Amino acid sequence: MKQLKDNVYYTGVLDAELEYFDVIFETEAGTSYNSYLVRGEKNAVIDSVKAGFSEEFLTKIENITPLESIDYIVMNHTEPDHSGSLKAFLEKAPNAKVVTSRFAANLLKEILNEDIECMIVGDGDVLDLGGKTLSFVSAPFLHWPDTQFTYLKEDKILFPCDLFGCHYGNKDYLDFKSGKDTLRHFQQVYLDGIMNPFKNYAIDGIEKIKDLDIEMIAPSHGPILTEDIDDTITWYKKWAEQSLKKNEPKVVYVHYVSCYGYTAMLAEKIGEGIESTGLKANVVDIGTLPIDHVVKAAEKADGLALGSPTINRDVLEPIWEVTLGLSPYTSRGKNAAVFGSFGWSGEACKYLEERLTNLGFQVVGSTKTKMFPNEEALRAAYDLGVNLGNAVKA
Repeated sequence: MKQLKDNVYYTGVLDAELEYFDVIFETEAGTSYNSYLVRGEKNAVIDSVKAGFSEEFLTKIENITPLESIDYIVMNHTEPDHSGSLKAFLEKAPNAKVVTSRFAANLLKEILNEDIECMIVGDGDVLDLGGKTLSFVSAPFLHWPDTQFTYLKEDKILFPCDLFGCHYGNKDYLDFKSGKDTLRHFQQVYLDGIMNPFKNYAIDGIEKIKDLDIEMIAPSHGPILTEDIDDTITWYKKWAEQSLKKNEPKVVYVHYVSCYGYTAMLAEKIGEGIESTGLKANVVDIGTLPIDHVVKAAEKADGLALGSPTINRDVLEPIWEVTLGLSPYTSRGKNAAVFGSFGWSGEACKYLEERLTNLGFQVVGSTKTKMFPNEEALRAAYDLGVNLGNAVKA
């Protein structure tokens, strides 16, 4: 049993063996699913844990107080790593009422497959437990639309759900002793992998808590923070603001792969066309580059041109991987173009245009050449660059 403050307890679980979160997010040190118990005249649990850990979760609560004595369970977020044990909890704690946002309440009905009664809370709402007071802050899209923060006034604890958390499941996760640099590494990985599309919302959420007196941050994953609170909040805000900082001048990335130089020739001409409009063009053969670095650059760009030869009726893998790494949240409304070379079928441009359109890009055009580009093909590539540059400038 871990007591955080007087009548505030940790009731979460460790998942040290987890290697991947949400299928694609590699967790180099596992993770934890954090839950908390706050005891006043009434008792409230804050968040449940992932399915498969229900017994451990319920036992930790029972070691502190009978489950029948729980009056509320606050669900800051309904993603199954936090709501997976809710059904088992409610079966054992029949007196507990679910406290959550309106959006979360609708999701819980679908997760539990039953019409549960919820206490709906929003910005500024307060739940008096008798000697302990919980207040709520709406924080949508951090990183689901249902998310809220919970603040425990008397003990100055912020329960911010996934914000300020990280996937860290080493044994010291509750008494973190691995140093600030290690913590920042895991927080940065989490931000880049989970929160990256929602930087605007991170700024909004941090703005909402600026006047709270916070001595402890108790997130839903990873270490509980008791030191350098202001520094941590400032670091997160700078991450979001820096990521959203506008390019001056605007920059268009021309990312491509090329087997025999034909697609590369188009890329260079597209770059020349872009720069003729007064913008900066970064023309890069990404064939041997780390895809995550390429994706970060593409997300930061004001416009994007992607090029690939058609090989076996398809786009080459590195370019596909870039499109898989891009988010609809950060791509929506940006201008893009596609290009490539082919021998006999030429589907790559069509597939890239479809993918980029589905991501929310405004595709201004495409060009492709059959084998070695002649002067007409090179001129078409240059003109495509001009059109893309002008669209980005508009």
